Amino acid sequence: MEVHLPSTIRRMNKEIVLNTIKDMGPIARTEIAKQTGITKATVSDIVKTLIEEKLIYDEKDDADLSKRGTRLHFAKHAAFGIAVDLGGTTLHFGLFNLAGECTAKHTVATYQHQTSQEFLEHMTADIKEFIKQSGQPETRLAFISIATPGIVDPSSGMVLEGSPNLPEWKNIDLGRYFHNVFHVPVTVENDVRAALVGEMYAGALQDLNSAVLIGIGTGLGSAILIDGKVIRGARNAAGEIGYMLFQQHQLYAPSGKGHFEIICSGSGLEAAAHGMFHKDLTAQEVFEMALQGDIQARHLVSRFEEHLAMGILNIISLLNPEKILLMGGVTESLSLQSLTAKVGLHTSNVTNVAIEISTLQHQSALQGIAILGLKQAYPSLQYMKDKQLY
Repeated sequence: MEVHLPSTIRRMNKEIVLNTIKDMGPIARTEIAKQTGITKATVSDIVKTLIEEKLIYDEKDDADLSKRGTRLHFAKHAAFGIAVDLGGTTLHFGLFNLAGECTAKHTVATYQHQTSQEFLEHMTADIKEFIKQSGQPETRLAFISIATPGIVDPSSGMVLEGSPNLPEWKNIDLGRYFHNVFHVPVTVENDVRAALVGEMYAGALQDLNSAVLIGIGTGLGSAILIDGKVIRGARNAAGEIGYMLFQQHQLYAPSGKGHFEIICSGSGLEAAAHGMFHKDLTAQEVFEMALQGDIQARHLVSRFEEHLAMGILNIISLLNPEKILLMGGVTESLSLQSLTAKVGLHTSNVTNVAIEISTLQHQSALQGIAILGLKQAYPSLQYMKDKQLY
């Protein structure tokens, strides 16, 4: 007998049943009723709808399975999405199923184009080729999600203020552009904020309610989780720590990149090294020279660590997080012991905070932007029900 319920209650019950199967499946209908408190008749009615929508399947009806019974499975491979992490030196592509699992990856060097239009056309071609190489039919593409440097409006998919490392990266409607190409929902988010979500989902920030992720790569930025909510600010610019000031003269010396970013980023360290050594050196090479005893390199690295410590202390005093997580290419060379000691000079029992380096690194941004893309394309699916992502 078909069960008739008010639409709001039915929608809520449907979400509960779907996520129970996603999280606990394979699972029988009777066990779903037992776990959720929803009547067996209502469960059966909802299951029928979910099977028709191809979000779940019953193993008894699957010719490829010899098991008997009526256990239900989440159809995690029914559709897929493409996540992209745009970096100043590399672009990372990931193919994700509906369970938020990455099933394929691809990395290319950041395109050296002069215009944003050329960049987007190249990126489109790479996405299409990535899908083709994965063997997935493009008809099953459910979403595109993009993590990008800069200040982003997630509600519109606009990059409001972009990165100097990407061409003409300002006031670009990435959401509309890729929706017009692929005709699926498109999610756009700041790359460090996407990485924060990835770390909350699968990394070092799981089970935490207050934390700050600092991305130190070509540029410098941060993302903030406070009391279980991802903080974006009034105009989505929360966490732009590259613009922090530390000295009085900086107040009267405007900088397009931000004074903190000039000192405490990979590109900033490389620029300082070029001015000192009069040759091109990577940030990693500067750290290696410092370890080998070069006095000038040690000065640059020491200044780098001191400013990073001051930035972290400012963050701690303002937000009182449980953990500070560092990510980005520069962190591979950073002395965590030295940094922690410097920060420890000005913390107490109340403000003491764990400082760690991400083990996921760039994968966290891919994972996070995929989760955000899934949430937009499939609002009924829950991935972190105790966290407020928007």
